[in-house]
Amino acid sequence: MICLISVLITIVWLIYRNVTGILLVTYYEIIIYILILQPALWWVGKQYDKSTYHSKTQLLQQKELESLFNNNYSFLWVIDEMDKKLVVSRGIEEIAGYTSKEFEGNFELWMSRTYPEDQEKVHNHYRRLLAGSPSKCEWRFFRKDGEIRWLEVFGNPIFSESGTLIKLNGVAYDITERKQLEEKLEKMAYYDSLTGLPNRRFFKESSQKAISRCVQYNQNLAVMFIDLDRFKFINDTMGHDIGDKLLKKVSKRISRCIRDTDIVARHGGDEFIILLDDIEKPEVSKIAARILNEFSTPFELEEGELFTTPSIGISLYPRDGENIAALTKKADNAMYLAKKRGKNNFQFYVYENEDIMERRLKIEQGLKAALDNSEFELHYQPKIVLTSGEICGVEALLRWRHPELGVISPLEFIPVAEETGFIRKIGEWVIKEACRQNKLWQKSGLYIKVAVNVSSIQFEDDLFAERIRQALMESQLSPEYLGVEITESVMQNVELTSVTLHELKQLGVKVSVDDFGTGYSSLSVLSKMPIDLVKIDKSFIDEMLTDSNTASLVKTMITMAEDLELDIIAEGIENEQQVTFLIENGCQFGQGYLYSPPIPSAETEKILKQQLMPV
Repeated sequence: MICLISVLITIVWLIYRNVTGILLVTYYEIIIYILILQPALWWVGKQYDKSTYHSKTQLLQQKELESLFNNNYSFLWVIDEMDKKLVVSRGIEEIAGYTSKEFEGNFELWMSRTYPEDQEKVHNHYRRLLAGSPSKCEWRFFRKDGEIRWLEVFGNPIFSESGTLIKLNGVAYDITERKQLEEKLEKMAYYDSLTGLPNRRFFKESSQKAISRCVQYNQNLAVMFIDLDRFKFINDTMGHDIGDKLLKKVSKRISRCIRDTDIVARHGGDEFIILLDDIEKPEVSKIAARILNEFSTPFELEEGELFTTPSIGISLYPRDGENIAALTKKADNAMYLAKKRGKNNFQFYVYENEDIMERRLKIEQGLKAALDNSEFELHYQPKIVLTSGEICGVEALLRWRHPELGVISPLEFIPVAEETGFIRKIGEWVIKEACRQNKLWQKSGLYIKVAVNVSSIQFEDDLFAERIRQALMESQLSPEYLGVEITESVMQNVELTSVTLHELKQLGVKVSVDDFGTGYSSLSVLSKMPIDLVKIDKSFIDEMLTDSNTASLVKTMITMAEDLELDIIAEGIENEQQVTFLIENGCQFGQGYLYSPPIPSAETEKILKQQLMPV
């Protein structure tokens, strides 16, 4: 710019000298030009350049500022404390859905769009600013279209020279995405990804707060521990995908049974735990009964109907413990008591059973040595032709004489064996021992069919039929003298069950369905399976003389078996009236304490000789 002005002045000066005819430049003029005019020109150009640069810088900064706060994520705000006028930058339009003009002078509009639960927080933020302190606050608000968004707002008070508060200003950022990410991370940390229920961490923290409230207000609470019966079988035989679907439906049913103030959490696997806050024992019982009732109907899945039941253990605060760890342990112990007492029931923790876990541990450890130490033995219960009273077969039933605990019921140790996977070795021993014993009886001239009970886990083994074949071969027992009894639950995996049953059929081994009528199989399924015999569950026999509905069910089962050309046997017969009812309605066979309890092999041999080899 300086050079340009210098050139222009020089040209004008030369033109002037030419017009006046004075072409000769004097030394004085040259000195004046260099020492006075040139510095003056330089100063003028410098001031012009400085002014231009300052203007450009201001314009650039203004554009940058507008760009920064007129975006979709932030806006500037100012509240004039003299007239309570609110001014916001254009950035609010995308965030709130309102134009900046709609907010000008309308402080009430802003407060009306604030989320109700956050309004007190906003008022506190405003009070801090009025008190002269900078403040930061996060709150929710409603966009014009009703969508809830999150803001992070920074504010500063502005004072006059006299110290009077004249305005508040600051900047606000839309942090909705950050809050959503935080919520997602919190959900991952505190909620189960499969069921959506709170997890153990959430339960523990909530329980600790609940116990603190109980201490403060002298209240009671309860912890309920739930384990699903037969879930392991469903998961192992039908696949984890179906197991996961079932868990989702189970979680919804349990959630329907509790109060709004209660918490149900997934403890892990097929275990759920419930916190019942500020509650007395009678109400706890009602909730537990409600849960049991919810499981009385099957779970509808795309793959078909599934049945499972809950075993529920309950502990009470402060009676059973003063911290959540103790209460959970006691509820878990009570749950095992519910398992022991037949499953599908609830039990409160009782101190008389404080050794339940210790006993279970001994059972689990003892199973590993029981076979090696010959602690298992088979007892046999005769099967009877009802019309004649003759023995037509025997059922082999497993017994365990523990060196420390004495005789342990199969109802107690079989579930433990199934959970630990040891049931396969035990089941294989039962089959081999039954075949061996039957062969010994045959050498004595006693020819009788022996039936063995098979665990669902054992039956699902791909090599099950092959193991049966090996046991027959080793004992040299003919297949028609061995029977296999499976439970209805096996029928849920129709494809695998059908393959195994046909393999047994090819071997010549007879198959019966135990506990028939308890709800796991259907007529259409049974009709497609190579089944030889069905057994009516003892629970029906117990009630058929006193309950007309049960009597009708028994008659229907007998008729159904006849239509399918199946033999039918009633188990658990205890009196002659039951025998009369069964004969009149066409049942052919039975077993129960009326005829004989399960007895050792030596006593069984005596009875067989009395009937099959009369003197």
